[in-house]
Amino acid sequence: MVVDVRGEWSQGPSRLTVPSLPASVSRIRRFALEACREVAGDPCDTVELLVSEVATNALVHGAGDVRVDVKTQAGVIRIEVSDDSTAVPVRREAGLDGESGRGMALVELLSSDWGTVTRPDGKTVWFEVRG
Repeated sequence: MVVDVRGEWSQGPSRLTVPSLPASVSRIRRFALEACREVAGDPCDTVELLVSEVATNALVHGAGDVRVDVKTQAGVIRIEVSDDSTAVPVRREAGLDGESGRGMALVELLSSDWGTVTRPDGKTVWFEVRG
């Protein structure tokens, strides 16, 4: 069980479920960006980039529909991307000419915190960006 010591996160209508299709990444990105703009300005470019990376991982390496939750608390935006695979993301070292392998490194570099919660029926990869 994961306990968040900061207290309650907001959970308004900021939830989206999409099918596991390549076109869903742009829909997820627009959804997260719209929710971000409602609560903050500056970190929205970072949120847009990171949600694209995490959502792409869920669509390429995950299973089933992809669920996205946007939560806020005291100047922090938290994005949670869930799917039905229990395989967790691994930070890889991409070569200079590599076309992939940089997504989780970007999440680690640009977010204020991130992690993975596994469940018997899947996982959630989350990241936070401070406003």
